[in-house]
Amino acid sequence: MFERWAELASDERSEVFLAALRDRLQYQSRMPPLPPDWHSESAMLPAYGFEYGGDFFIADVIGGALQMVLVDACGHGPSAVPDALQFAGALGALVIALPPEDLMAAANSYVYRHGHPDSFTTAVQVSIQLSTGEYRIRSAGHPPVMRWCAASAEWLLDNARGTALGATEHPEMAVTEGVLRPGEALMFYTDGLVEARGRDIDEGIIRLQGSAREAISPGFIGAPARILADLPRGEDDRAVLILRRDPA
Repeated sequence: MFERWAELASDERSEVFLAALRDRLQYQSRMPPLPPDWHSESAMLPAYGFEYGGDFFIADVIGGALQMVLVDACGHGPSAVPDALQFAGALGALVIALPPEDLMAAANSYVYRHGHPDSFTTAVQVSIQLSTGEYRIRSAGHPPVMRWCAASAEWLLDNARGTALGATEHPEMAVTEGVLRPGEALMFYTDGLVEARGRDIDEGIIRLQGSAREAISPGFIGAPARILADLPRGEDDRAVLILRRDPA
């Protein structure tokens, strides 16, 4: 009886510890101060338990440009959160130390050397000049970024594609360029929103385009939470971040 009680107490302590680490990880996922005409908002639906919990983003404004990386780490048991927290710290230092074009290669080297062989990590990087809205996107196996086009009133898919972090020592990552004009937005999300067992990811992306269009119909404020509102908690975190510019 005592052994069973000690085992339960140990499990509870482990859950409290992992919960604290996950809270710390999410605390690091903060957007820096932006110019008055730029806004960001995010929402997250955590997974059950602690098998996952490795979703986070790192962002900083350097030289008038927003540098941001959103990471979706498919966990490996209870170590997923500590590993993600360690990676977040390393990535935060890399964002400050490296030029944007070298960041994803350095992130890949880190995961390639320190990641678990039976887990994978996807990421998407965006670099935006806040004065002009010019941006570059690099993707490492991540679902495509969506851009809200004010002219057509629809979410358009970005074409940046690439290999998941750590899958190979020298991955291929395409770069896309564009301009986020006043009244437009970029939406970043983790694969839990578009992937499900028995469903093609393209179908999930189409569904997300529709639900995101409905979510912003009353305005962008609160849209990430509305996108997640009808989703059940599952075995993976679901996170959405929308970055937008005010209309001219």
